[in-house]
Amino acid sequence: ASVKAIYFDKKFVDKTASIPEEATFGIVLDRTSFYAEAGGQEYDTGSITIDGVAEFEVINVQSFSGYVLHIGNLKYGQLSVGDGVVATYDELRRWPLRNNHTATHILNYSLREVLGDHIDQKGSLVAPTKLRFDFSHKAQIAPAELARIEEMSIDWIRRDVKVFSKELDLKSGYKIPGLRAVFGEAYPDPVRVVSLEYDVDEIAKDLENLKWRKTSVEFCGGT
Repeated sequence: ASVKAIYFDKKFVDKTASIPEEATFGIVLDRTSFYAEAGGQEYDTGSITIDGVAEFEVINVQSFSGYVLHIGNLKYGQLSVGDGVVATYDELRRWPLRNNHTATHILNYSLREVLGDHIDQKGSLVAPTKLRFDFSHKAQIAPAELARIEEMSIDWIRRDVKVFSKELDLKSGYKIPGLRAVFGEAYPDPVRVVSLEYDVDEIAKDLENLKWRKTSVEFCGGT
């Protein structure tokens, strides 16, 4: 990637040389492999480097008006706008984030199957060590229902099916039976569709087949 902007103390600078040592600042690249925190999923961490010349440790990644800001500290060397760099996210952090994100999809599916179609996602947290899923329901969940939800979710994990993702046009996506989307969320067109067990290409060939209701299909921009 290449450095497009360096942001420090509420203004843009051309070089890191003017930034105090150990200060926290942000870098914008022309493209990135890092996931910016969104939709309940936490940010990636990692590094932006010029081999043997400079290393910037990325400790947070956020999106502002569509621009991804890599936030962190310079470990050594200097960076300037226009520099060619290598951006590398921490795979050991990303891996459990991915697992836990898929687990929220499984939980969303199981909740709908046990409690009914009225279940609406109201928020979530996807972190490396845990997940949280917020939803609306008309009553407290009975212990027997909770046990069924847990059993169903664990069964999905044991089955170890593949996870598929692909962009579809928004209108087509909404035709998929059982599709889960966050109520009130404004989705892009095309939208990324994530499914378990069935390939999105297979789903796209027969959009309204009721068979797709037997698995988790969601609009999702996460990893």
